[in-house]
Order: sequence, then structure tokens, then C-alpha cells
Amino acid sequence: MATSSVFASFYFVLGAAIIFLAVLILRFSPRSISTWATALVMIFAGIGPILGAIGVIIEQNLPEGTYLFRDFVESFDYTWEFFFPSLLLAGIVYPQRYAAWKYIRRFAFILFLPHIFHLLMVLFLVDRVNPSRLFDFLGGLPLPSSVLASSVGGLSRSLNVFSELLFKAHGQLFSLVNVMYAVLAMSLFGLALRRDLTPRQRRQTHIVLAGIGIAVITYSLARVVPYFMGSQLDKNVAAALINASLIIGGGSVGYVIMKYQLIDVRLIARKGLFYASTAAIFAAVYLVVIKQFTRVITDYAGVELEFIETLLIILFILAFQPVLERLEEWAERALLREESPRVKLMNLSDELLSAVDVGSMKERIAGVLGNVLSTAEVETMLRDEVLALRSEDIYAERVVSMLEQHGEPVGKLDFIETLGFMRPRRGWLRPGRKLVREAVGTLPGIVRRMAAYELIVPVVHDGRCAAVLLLGERREGGRYSQQQQALLSMLAGQVAAALSRMELLEQIVEKKVMEEELNIARSIQINLLPSAPPQIDNYEASALSVSSKQVGGDYYDFLKSNGHFGFTVADVSGKGVPASLLMASLQASLRAMADRMTDPVAVIGRLNDVMCDITSPDKFATMFYGCLDLKRNEVVYSNAGHFFPVVVRATGGFEVLDYSGLILGVSPGFPYESHRLKLGRGDMIVVTTDGVTEAESAAGDLFGEERLHAFLSGLAGRDAAQVRDAIVEEVERFAYPRGANDDLTILVVRRLM
Repeated sequence: MATSSVFASFYFVLGAAIIFLAVLILRFSPRSISTWATALVMIFAGIGPILGAIGVIIEQNLPEGTYLFRDFVESFDYTWEFFFPSLLLAGIVYPQRYAAWKYIRRFAFILFLPHIFHLLMVLFLVDRVNPSRLFDFLGGLPLPSSVLASSVGGLSRSLNVFSELLFKAHGQLFSLVNVMYAVLAMSLFGLALRRDLTPRQRRQTHIVLAGIGIAVITYSLARVVPYFMGSQLDKNVAAALINASLIIGGGSVGYVIMKYQLIDVRLIARKGLFYASTAAIFAAVYLVVIKQFTRVITDYAGVELEFIETLLIILFILAFQPVLERLEEWAERALLREESPRVKLMNLSDELLSAVDVGSMKERIAGVLGNVLSTAEVETMLRDEVLALRSEDIYAERVVSMLEQHGEPVGKLDFIETLGFMRPRRGWLRPGRKLVREAVGTLPGIVRRMAAYELIVPVVHDGRCAAVLLLGERREGGRYSQQQQALLSMLAGQVAAALSRMELLEQIVEKKVMEEELNIARSIQINLLPSAPPQIDNYEASALSVSSKQVGGDYYDFLKSNGHFGFTVADVSGKGVPASLLMASLQASLRAMADRMTDPVAVIGRLNDVMCDITSPDKFATMFYGCLDLKRNEVVYSNAGHFFPVVVRATGGFEVLDYSGLILGVSPGFPYESHRLKLGRGDMIVVTTDGVTEAESAAGDLFGEERLHAFLSGLAGRDAAQVRDAIVEEVERFAYPRGANDDLTILVVRRLM
């Protein structure tokens, strides 16, 4: 009896540990089907030993018990058998989901139907009814004829024979169904090894396969082999073999989770105990305080007030989770010592969130990791640093691609094998250090540099390898533990976030610097333009330039000498800073030719030659230049590909100045022509850039020349500033809400008397 008690305790502890671990991993990833599948495997694997232990205790302490208690050991067998369909489900979705899963996931419950049917038969039919007399009631039915009664009697006997055979076959052969499930699951795991798995996933699958294989053999010794040998094992021996198979199968999955799934079991266990303790405290408070409170109210009121107790229970349930989360935070701070590796890395993660410089971040990472993990060699390589070597090292892009694909810490040997420079290992055998060092020495460039370290940790953000953490050998020797690799994986996530934030910050700073430079350029450009038109006897002038960006390529200017008034509008190709620089050069060249201002052909011809000398063929400008003889009221002008100006007569008629030569900067020495026109009283000349006519409405229509000409005809008689502002308002109204998509410049010269 003492021996049985020891085994019962052993079964109970192991089963409870497996179930406890399954529940904990569900808390970490409750929405993943692979997590659910492995958790179900472990839960049903743990149920068997627990129920077996309970059955042993019941048999020892209740020898004269009821039928249920006497047959408890046999009854529990049919509950844990859901272990096998759970195992098959896990094989479909782990370590990588098969493509067929998306088609069968809605029907995954079918995997469990045979075992549900089996369980129902065991609970309600097997050993509860006599199958040979199950359909006897048919023979006792009152029937009108003896022939019909004889037929129904024959049917009753046939059904009884069939049900008896079914019961026997079901009880004896259902073990084969379980073995078939397990073999199919092993086949799926075996096929997964042929897929592109990470080294860690490959080792996980090997361990799970080995555990399931041993579990199937042990289970077969208990159930299948005795049947085919025509013998029957002792009940306790069979139970021991079944419990062993469940512990081995579920334990292999639990071992993989603890060793390779990067879970800090000690911290989880502490949180689990804390959760249970908090729940117990809430229950105690309810029993001691709330029960007494409701009893006092009931005694005082003289009636039963069940709804008050129900309301208080609801309030307790609502308060439990927020209070638990706050207490859990306090407990974690208290349980984690300040000098522990986890706390140091958590503090480093917090520091990285405020890092602004990559160099200082690298130094801080090297210092903390060197101290926490006892290694003198820590290096952080950025993605750009690796890819910068691709011109001389063809493996640079391949290394980055491999790290992006795996996305988890990888050891030196796995790194070399994955890149194909060493043959993959068989089983758990590892090459010696000497062999690995020799292999590293023969590797090319970046591969050799990274393989010189013991652990390579990719820093992946949004599927992109932003950096690589490289850690050398530990001072005290030995490999990096899975818990340490888990901490490094979490740190890599923080490094990725920090790099992303620094990149964004750098872009913001660059944008701010560029905006400031553009503001300065805009200020300079505004200062280059005339602050106000000059005062001219019997004439008025007005001009305005609006850039679509902070700086633009439109330009206008005025020149004045005794008896003459020169005015010009130009449009430099492009927008932004390049166009503004070319505009400034054009203005300087024009101002330098003030002595030739009365000869438009000489002015434009010289500017064309200058543009051809200082710019490439794809850079050009259009320009209209006119010179007004104040005594003769005559304008002499020339045009280098600019938008045609319009002369608006005082009577409302208009005239388009439709001469144009070649644009500036294309062909040196081009022969431009000069033309003349007279300005009467009230006449005005309006020069614009194509930003006016090419303004688009919300429907995509252009403002156009015809619209402009018709609009200008209606402005006859207004002064120059009013005409200028009216054009701007009309263009803005037409282009609302899109607004002008090009630089817009307007110059108006009007004769008064």
C-alpha cells in the first residue's frame, strides 16, 4: 500500500505540473492555434496521471465503495484519450502550419468525434447495459400478425448480436485508433523536418518526435500488444505503462516549451502562485466580510435579500482583475532584485527608448550585455553597415535575408549550417570546437566576421533586419541559456524600436533643417525681388509673385533710367531650391546689363548666352522683357518663350503680344526680335506666368487663356494693384480647394494720362 501511495503521489505531481505549464502558456498566447493545440496535448496528458492517482487513493480508502468508485480506474482511461486527437491537431499546426489548415480549421472538431463517441459509449453503454439483450424490447411489442412478430423477433436477435460484437470490438480495438492518430501525428512532424525550419524549430521537432515515439511504444505495450498476444496485463501494470506514456509524451512537449520557447518558468510560477494567493484572499474576504454583511442586512430587514449578495459578487468579479494587475506590478518589482540580469536588461530597454545617438547606444549595449552575460565581445552592426559590404562581399545580402527570415537568436554553428557552409548535424551530435574554428577560418568576409561570435541576435522590425547583436564567448565558458536568449530577444525588440525612433527623429531633424534652410532661401529670394515698384510719371506699376513651395523659380524685376522704364517677368524650369538659385543668377545677370536696358534684343540675347554657359541643357528659363519710353509712350519688347502678355485697352478690348523666340539656355546666339506697341491713356500691359492659366479646378479643368482674356477685359479702367489682386482672387476661387499647383507671378503696368 505504501508503494501504491508513492506512485499515486508521483503521478499526481507530474500530471499537475504538466497541466499547470499548459495553463501558463495559454496565458501568454491565448489566440494562437499552435498554443492551443500544444496546451490541449499537455492538459489531456496531465489528466491521465492525476485521475490515475485519484483512482489508486479511492481504491485504497474505499474498498467497499459504490460502483462508480470501484470502477474509477477503468473510467478515467476514456477521458485522457483526447490526448491523441490533440496530438494530431498539434502536428497540423506546429512547428509551421500546413497550407491545408486554412481549409480544415472550421472542421477541426471532426478530429475529436471518434473519441467523443467512444467516451459516450463507455459512460452510458459499456458495462451499463447488456448488449446481447439491448433490443429485446422489440420482441415484446404487441403486433397484429404472427408473421410480423416473427420478423421483428429476428431483427431483435440480429441487432443484439451486432451490438454485442460492436461493444467487444470497440472495447478491444479502439486502442488501435489511438495508435493510428499518434502515428499520423508523427508523420506530420516528420514531414515538417523537410520544410524550411529554423535550427531551434528543428531541434524542437526532433525532441517532440522522440517523446511521442516512446509514448506510442509504451502505450502499445499496455493496450495493443496484449490484445494481439491473447493475454491481459495486470491492471496496475497497464495503468503504470499508460501513465508513463502520457508523462513522456506530454513531458516532451513541456520540455520543449521550457527549454526552447523562451519562457521564464520561474517568473511564471511566481506569478501563478501570486494569482492563486490573490484569488484566495478575495475568497476569504468574501466569506468573512461579505457573508457577514449580507447576514446582518437580512437579520435587520427580516427578509432574504439574495440580490444584494449577487450584486456584491458581481462587484468583486469586476474589481478582481484591475486589483490583480496592480498588485502583480508591485509584486514583480519586489520579486525582481535590482541587480538581477532581467532588471538590468529591462533598465537598458528603458534607456534605449530615450536614446538619440547610435554610437552611444552601441556603447551602452556593449557595456550592459558584457556585464550581464559575462562576455568581453559585444558588437552591434546596423543593416546599412552590413549592406555597405555587398559590393565586395556577395554574401552580405544573403546574411541579412537569412536573419530576417529566422528572426531569433542563432548560435554560431546554426548560423554556419543555415548559410550552407557546413553539413547539417544528425540528431544531437555537435562538431568539436576545433572543427568549428577551422570552418570559421575558411568562411568569406561578413560570414566569417559574424561567425567569430558565439551568438547572433537579429534585430527585426516589421520583417526588416535593422541591426545585428553579436556576442562572443562567455568568460566562464558554456553556451548562452535559453532564458538568456529570451532576454536578448526582448532586448532586440527594444533596440529595433529605438532604431526606428532614431531614424524617424533623424528624418524630423533633417526636415526641420531643410525647412529652416528653405525659410532662409525664401527670405533671400523675397529680398531679391523689388520691395515696391518705382514711381513713374504718368504710369503706375504693380507686381506679385506667389511660390507653390517655400522657394520658387518665378521672377519679376524693374529697371529705371532717365526717360525709360524696364520691366521683366521670367519663369525658371523646375521648382524649389534649384529653380531659385537659377533665378538669382538670372537676376544678377540682368542687373549687370542696366546700361543696355533700352535694347530688349541685346538684353535677352546676352541672358540666353549666359544661361547656355552656366546650365545644363535640361535647365532653361522663359522671359518677357519690355522697355517703356516714357516720353513717346511706346514699349519695345522681346520674348524668349514666355507666356504671351496681354494689352488691355481702356475701351475694354485686348491685344495678345504673340511674338516669341527660343527659350533661354538652349541655343547660344539665337537671333531674337524686338517689337513695339503704343500705350494710350488707361491702357495697361499684363504679364503673367503659366501658373495662372494652368490652375486646375476641383473637376480638373484648366483656367486657360480664354478665361484669362475675358476676365481681363472686364478689368479695364481699374488701377494696376486692383487688377493684380483681382487676378489672384479669381485664380484662387477657381482652383479651390486644390489651390495653385505652380508658381504664380503677375506684373501690371498702366498708363494714367
